[in-house]
Amino acid sequence: MVDISDSSFSSYIEEESSDDSQDESFFYETFIENEVLVDFGDDHIEMNEITEIEVGQDGGVAADNEVQTLVGSKITADIWKFFTRKEKTIRDQNDEEKIEQFIFCNVGECHLSSNNSTTTLTRHLKSRHHNAYIELYEQRITIEPWTTEMQKAKHEFLVNWVIVDQQPFTIVDNSSFQKFMSSVQPRYKLPSRYTLKEMIVSKFEMAQKEICNYFQLSTSKVSLTMDMWTSISALGILAVTVHYINDSWQFEHFVLDVLYIPSPHDSITIKDSVVKITDEFKISNRLIGITTDNEAKMIAATRKIGENFELSDFQHYRCTAHVLNLVVKAALETNNIPLPIKKLRTFISTVRNSPKQMDKLKDYFKIDNIPFKTPLPDVVTRWNYTYYMIERAIEIKPLLNHLVSNLPILTKNWPTNEEWLILNDLLDLLAPFALTTKVISASSYPTIGEVKWYFLGIKNHLERDRDSNYSLQSQVDEMKNVFNNYFDLINQSLHVPAFFDPRYKNSAYGGMSRESILRPIQIAMDKYKESAIVPIIEDDTVQDLRHQLNNLSTSETRNYFRNHFMPNQNLIPQSIANELDTYFNSNSPNFEVMPLEWWKIHSSEYPILAQMAKDYLTIMSTSVPCEQLFSIAGKQITQTRNRLNPDTIRACLCLKSWLEQEMIK
Repeated sequence: MVDISDSSFSSYIEEESSDDSQDESFFYETFIENEVLVDFGDDHIEMNEITEIEVGQDGGVAADNEVQTLVGSKITADIWKFFTRKEKTIRDQNDEEKIEQFIFCNVGECHLSSNNSTTTLTRHLKSRHHNAYIELYEQRITIEPWTTEMQKAKHEFLVNWVIVDQQPFTIVDNSSFQKFMSSVQPRYKLPSRYTLKEMIVSKFEMAQKEICNYFQLSTSKVSLTMDMWTSISALGILAVTVHYINDSWQFEHFVLDVLYIPSPHDSITIKDSVVKITDEFKISNRLIGITTDNEAKMIAATRKIGENFELSDFQHYRCTAHVLNLVVKAALETNNIPLPIKKLRTFISTVRNSPKQMDKLKDYFKIDNIPFKTPLPDVVTRWNYTYYMIERAIEIKPLLNHLVSNLPILTKNWPTNEEWLILNDLLDLLAPFALTTKVISASSYPTIGEVKWYFLGIKNHLERDRDSNYSLQSQVDEMKNVFNNYFDLINQSLHVPAFFDPRYKNSAYGGMSRESILRPIQIAMDKYKESAIVPIIEDDTVQDLRHQLNNLSTSETRNYFRNHFMPNQNLIPQSIANELDTYFNSNSPNFEVMPLEWWKIHSSEYPILAQMAKDYLTIMSTSVPCEQLFSIAGKQITQTRNRLNPDTIRACLCLKSWLEQEMIK
């Protein structure tokens, strides 16, 4: 049924009605005069007493007071779906038989004169039975499809929606969706699922070229994160994300490529794939670092990539979130820890999987007039879920205790008092790890300086003195052993990048001497001096700076005035040789200040360091972007969509990222 509010339908009705300009000016009474109602006299039979019969093939005369439906006439107009020609034999006052013909309205069940034309009948529907009138015109309307160019333009919106919302291609074959689209815009013709797939692959190929051209607009360094994932359909998928800072000091990041890697998934295969990707996008000579987890093949592959490119400043960076996971895992797998966790995990799982127990728990919350908090599940492969399970269980322990006697399995797996003390101590021990993991995993841009600062805090947390009777001392010793091993490995590679987060340039190095902090920075800085060009501030840059100054906080405004407008306190313009000392001696901004915003304002003060900051701040401290991509891929490749071609998967996942980051339209 056509929606009468639809603009295309309304315009069509107006066009059809324009043939008779009097339609809109008719008063209702005048309009009714054109439909002649038949008066059968006092002897006519009411319609609810009439029996309809078809004329017999022998042409016999109908009995008195019987109505015949005339089916022999050629009635082809659409209007006759709502009307029927009939005749009735009646007797007049002289008792003579007389045949009266009339038109019967099937909608309103009334008699109309047989002399009425189809135009008059249409007017009758329009004035008396509007729904039937709309149905009539639904049959008559012939919608002209859009031109090919217009269809292609609308296809773009459909393709983007299917990609971003991860809709199955078969959505275009769904009858309900087709009806919906037809009701919204009948002029748009949906493509088939095969055509839709071809359009997506074609869009991906064109978008690749756009992304490649976009990279050529900047000369700053880029960093990558990469990881391997096995899909539900047993496909080995290599994900590569790219990160860099554009000339406006904005952090750009998106999926660079998603490749199916056939077996073997060894370091050489991974290296060859990454080299091919970077060569295709022409960024091989600008690569400053790759961040991966601590898997041996990823470490070996990254080392081979560095050897292949022969870049002096290229480094491999280990995912700091993965390091934290390994450290905590060491604690959860030692001595007396596993049993209390196993018991609590079973207890919580039993309660959560039992509607009866959950209802009882809710009742206990109501009795105590406490807002309900559900027990949290544990995920064995993610240690922080274990932490949150214990934290919530301790929080609602008195209420959970009411359930202990309900089932034998609950009684058996309720931790003892001693085990609850162990769980409490474990929670205190792991709290800094949970907070750090939450911050660096949730943030879209955790800088290496920030992460290095957190790691120093964790190191101090593990090394602080504890009571000789501390129940988890063996766990602490094991965690220190693992943490120190990895910290020694990553600390050197983090040294230079951490320096360019102005918030942590002093505090991220612990008790290191000034000389020890600045020496590696000076070595890296020497490589930039030869090619350094002090930028000339153009008019558009000045306007951009004005816009930036308008958005400064109070503390940032004070710092800016101190550095630029106060003659007695203004820093004397430094030579390139003194940039390092000036920057290191300057006051660190507040934690709320974003590093890139700070460098955008101070880039003219520190031209060499600003260029280095633009390069080193691109390096990711975690491989979380790849993990996030795999979560998205898990929605693309499901139990019901497990036969997608690897090239199609690649196109969908890349395009989704590029569209969401507004790299393409």
